[in-house]
Amino acid sequence: MDTLGPALTKVRLRLPSLDIPDSKGTDYPKNLYSAIDRISFLCGQAKLSKNRSWILRFAYSLYSYTLIIIAIMFIISEIITFRKSLTELTTVLSEIGMMFTHLVGMVKFWILIHKRDEIEQVKNKLRDVQFEYVGIDDFQPGLKMRKEKLFIIIISTFIFALYNFVGISAHISAASMMYKYTANGNFLGNTTCETFVPYYFYYPFDVSSPSSCHYLLFYMDLSLDIYASYIATFDSVFVILLNLLATQLNILGDALRTIRKRCVKRLQMKVDSSSLYDADNPLLENEMYNELTHCTKHLYLLLEVGNDIESIFTFLTLLQTIASLLIFASCLFVAARVKPTTPIFYSQLEYFSAVLSQLTVYCWFGNEITLASSAIPYSIYSSDWFSSSERFKKSMLLTMARLQRPLYVSIGKFTPLALTTLLSVIKGSFSYFTLFQSAGTD
Repeated sequence: MDTLGPALTKVRLRLPSLDIPDSKGTDYPKNLYSAIDRISFLCGQAKLSKNRSWILRFAYSLYSYTLIIIAIMFIISEIITFRKSLTELTTVLSEIGMMFTHLVGMVKFWILIHKRDEIEQVKNKLRDVQFEYVGIDDFQPGLKMRKEKLFIIIISTFIFALYNFVGISAHISAASMMYKYTANGNFLGNTTCETFVPYYFYYPFDVSSPSSCHYLLFYMDLSLDIYASYIATFDSVFVILLNLLATQLNILGDALRTIRKRCVKRLQMKVDSSSLYDADNPLLENEMYNELTHCTKHLYLLLEVGNDIESIFTFLTLLQTIASLLIFASCLFVAARVKPTTPIFYSQLEYFSAVLSQLTVYCWFGNEITLASSAIPYSIYSSDWFSSSERFKKSMLLTMARLQRPLYVSIGKFTPLALTTLLSVIKGSFSYFTLFQSAGTD
């Protein structure tokens, strides 16, 4: 036994070559953010290059400012109506939810414009080519990122379509109801245009005829679609950055787990399984340590990205959470007070569903970041480190210690953006709904 230890330390690492297929792990997608760029261009939020013709840049600026002016005009009309309806609780609660959403939408639009350079830096960090890994076995980061690009297209299209559907469906339901109560170009009975308009807002023109009421609905629909586009663009950018961060954390975890296999393949070595120490093969030991250092740099970059995302979006998520709390309660209260056959009832339910989906997406992907970061220490532990060198183990322990507190994006620096937050908001909204109900009966 005394001679066994020295003998083992002299054994060279000579294992049979690992049967590893050729990797496509470096086949990362190009133009990862093309879907976001198209939506931003459509909503008037893109920044055209100076290489474009001045005519195109002027036309696009005119288009962007036209959308902004329409949005500002509509929110002013909402504020005027809100001031006039302070004496009626149902109208106030119906107005405050929509008006608050549009105010938040303008803030979101301002953040996308004001923080454009910072957002671009975050996008570039999440697509840093120096942290593209070569795949091995079931670890294929290039394939995962190609799926991520497809997901970006799907989620951005879904958000954009969902938010615009709320305004369009409100227009369709109001127009169909109005069609039933009109004859020979006049309203029937005691109905007026106000009977069919699903949202209250001030309008400085006559709407006594069904044709003029259709113009009013068109103006409402156009304004709501502009706000929906602003909000959808912001939410798409925010959600996609969250999901990309979670995906990169998952890729990093798999890279740590397969660190030995990838180093052996890269060196094209034959390693002896009878060896107990990587120190017997300095080439492999140095390669593994360098790869761990590289992964650690990637980890710190992702932690920096998490901090950047929080600094850009944290107070807006707080504003959105507070708005969602009030909107849930007001939608439930108004829907409980009106007839189920009225356009207002359906508009409130659609609005409730859209805001609930919005907050759910926020919390879901925020929660994914926490789960992905908390799994990294287990990936490090699964990295076949038993025969590694002392400096490798020390670096491994320091990295694991850094992630004792998982990464998360906070809501206004108060609480993590997670699924538990969503449940708390829903519970709180029902409490406010009960409070509104008691105030309404009094």
